[in-house]
Amino acid sequence: MEEMCLIIKEVGVQGRDGKIRVTFGRLFDRYVRISDKVVGILLRARKHGYLDFEGEMLWQGVHDNVIITLLE
Repeated sequence: MEEMCLIIKEVGVQGRDGKIRVTFGRLFDRYVRISDKVVGILLRARKHGYLDFEGEMLWQGVHDNVIITLLE
């Protein structure tokens, strides 16, 4: 989960509120090279309060424009 947060910081964009955001599609393209368990890690990180996104599940292609927000 910590590695996921570091990648979001690296590829994401900081908003006016100071939070870093990235789309699922961009994150998937970057992170899939490291691990094929992207969605599972995202769900676990959300459960632990590291990040937030809408919906219960993310699917490549279908949810590429869903915004993932880093909360820490």
